[in-house]
Amino acid sequence: MYIYPAIQDIVIINSMAITAEQIKDLREKTGAGISDIKKALEESNGDMVKALALIERKMGGSAAKKTGRETKAGLVEGYIHSNARIGVLLELLCETDFVARNPEFKELAHNLAMHVAAMNPRYLSVDAIPEEIQAEERRRAAEEAGKMGKSAEVTEQIIIGKMKSYLGSLSLLDQPFVKDPNKTVGTYLNEAVGKFGENIKVGRFSRLEI
Repeated sequence: MYIYPAIQDIVIINSMAITAEQIKDLREKTGAGISDIKKALEESNGDMVKALALIERKMGGSAAKKTGRETKAGLVEGYIHSNARIGVLLELLCETDFVARNPEFKELAHNLAMHVAAMNPRYLSVDAIPEEIQAEERRRAAEEAGKMGKSAEVTEQIIIGKMKSYLGSLSLLDQPFVKDPNKTVGTYLNEAVGKFGENIKVGRFSRLEI
């Protein structure tokens, strides 16, 4: 049974105390609805880390359902680093002008442009990395792994791990988000999809450095 106190900072869910501060914190981190947050806290017995993982997993699934929607709106965000030697232009797309005009959507674009300035991704995703670069990295990883004298099965796992690490470092969506390294840029975008209720994706981006 849910009890919603008007003033108190405690919510009782199935005889378990959930604080308003916990709900607010998860709301700010994920943009999820109040009911989803309470359900996650209930399923995780109040464990904030587990609740966050549950919410992100659910929102990631919701984001996947929206990826086929057409993105005809958006904005282009420009970012110049404080030393005036690095600049970024980034295209962030959404479904409607209503969302594109939202100040929080512009903040999202700004954070992504700042990330590009700091982390210098070369491609949007691993899938966008040319086959010749992937083949060259596999050759290099196989050469290094071959020197370890492991079994063929273990060697292949080492190669896969090295490739995943290197290719992920080149991919914007797979890089740890610069403002919260505990999540990837892809996860950060999925959270935005859940928050705004629209398909949101990075289009083009360009980084210049002197």
